[in-house]
Amino acid sequence: MFITVLHGEHKEDLFNIHCKVQILLDGIKHRCGCEDEEEIELADVSGQVKNLLQNKHLSAAELLGERETYVLLGVTTNGERPSEGGFVPLLIDENIINSKFLAKLATSQEQKSPSPRMKSRRSHKKSTLDIPAAGGLRTHSPHGSRTRTPIASPKQSRKL
Repeated sequence: MFITVLHGEHKEDLFNIHCKVQILLDGIKHRCGCEDEEEIELADVSGQVKNLLQNKHLSAAELLGERETYVLLGVTTNGERPSEGGFVPLLIDENIINSKFLAKLATSQEQKSPSPRMKSRRSHKKSTLDIPAAGGLRTHSPHGSRTRTPIASPKQSRKL
């Protein structure tokens, strides 16, 4: 699985997204020649920021779609945290970086919310149910784990 990152003057590079976000961002910085940028981010071609900096511990494949195209952004910091700053496209291409892209980028900066792709993944996660010990169940672990075995009643034992 790979993505295409647009940068510079009509340049593009392919990147594997089967890695942690931090490793992907470091690879993009190195290969795209933007080591002088303190932080970088990606946006889709419509201007929707992918919020990779806020999810560095996740796999990039969880946040980015395979075979999709993204625009490289530089992060300008107004404070101590990158999330307090703004984004500057590191792509020179009037066909993509237009007023519509910049308007969407500006609204993404204001909202600072997870991408719709991330929201949909979160809503599909299975929830776990923690059931406290009840009558008829006994914990067999010396460390108090939640593994429980039903205790058979004398009538049930005779049937077996």
